[in-house]
Amino acid sequence: MNLSFEKHMTISLAQTITMKYGAILELDDFAELSGFNKITIANKINRGDKDLPKYTQLKGKRVFLANDIAEWMVDCDLKFPKN
Repeated sequence: MNLSFEKHMTISLAQTITMKYGAILELDDFAELSGFNKITIANKINRGDKDLPKYTQLKGKRVFLANDIAEWMVDCDLKFPKN
């Protein structure tokens, strides 16, 4: 099976994030990983900004999945511009 470079990067990033933080990251963990402030992330979520990875609700808390963060890191032109 032939995978693209982007797919390889997504898999590697997801594995690395999972090893350090687990498969499900809470707001604190994502803030540490991304370098954003917790309040900034919460404000971006409330405004519906598109420069964050997808998140989901789990037991009343907003959480991020490691795979979604990895895809965002590879695909998001806003955070990681491609030349």
